[in-house]
Amino acid sequence: MYTRMFTILLIATSAHAQFGDILKRVDPSKIKKTVDVARAANREFTEGEEADIGRVVAARVLATYSLTKDDKLQQYVTLVGDTVAAYSARPTLEWHFAVIDTPIVNAFSAPGGFIFITTGALKQMSSEAELAGVLGHEIAHVTQKHILKEIKRSNVMSAGLSLAQETSAGAQWLNDDYANKIGKIAFDKLFTTGLSRSDEAEADRIGFELADASGYRAAEMLTFLASLQKLEGTSALKTLTATHPAPKDRIATLKPLVRDPNRGALLAQRWSQWTANLSRSAT
Repeated sequence: MYTRMFTILLIATSAHAQFGDILKRVDPSKIKKTVDVARAANREFTEGEEADIGRVVAARVLATYSLTKDDKLQQYVTLVGDTVAAYSARPTLEWHFAVIDTPIVNAFSAPGGFIFITTGALKQMSSEAELAGVLGHEIAHVTQKHILKEIKRSNVMSAGLSLAQETSAGAQWLNDDYANKIGKIAFDKLFTTGLSRSDEAEADRIGFELADASGYRAAEMLTFLASLQKLEGTSALKTLTATHPAPKDRIATLKPLVRDPNRGALLAQRWSQWTANLSRSAT
């Protein structure tokens, strides 16, 4: 199952747009109206609105971190990500996966299907199954709209509604500034305050299920988390530990889901082939 899906996506991956080009498709002036209307009407964001917000958040991430120059590694992560996303609750979403070149161990997502993983995190892995589990966790944050819920309930929306009504000039100023405020809310959730423990537990559970459904050895999520335990207290894990439950707690949550630790494909050899340059990189 995983081999067939991976092969199909390998053929199609050349048609993927460059990540930087995708971020150019957003009009920041639309963001304030998008969020205000959704909040006032007490409705969910449309998929297009979600994608616009996601691009704002993704642009803020890329203003802080650089994308990898390893095209082969980037292609590989995209292939695995698309494979797992195909089994998610939103398989038709336009998913985008990006590798960030930093020794920090982390992975995070933005609304609309933007998924990031660091080279620092990839270096802690030894199989494709581990990668599938981590990407599954981030895919779950998107499908469950965890960040969108935080944006929708934030105080900046109430302020935005009143300020925008004062003057047309003020509204225009707020349009540009509002996008930055939305980006900051999400950025802070990703890198400073983190999501709720229940959101993280849900993402771990769904990520495990997605890895399993797509044919991978889902139990390798626990292997990855065990490797993070060895890094606790280091600068590389500082952001992750500040925004997520401790690895040991996440392992305890996932253990009951493991019925057969050898179920599914490990794909350690294919991992080694596609990530050959990773071990020689500077980070």
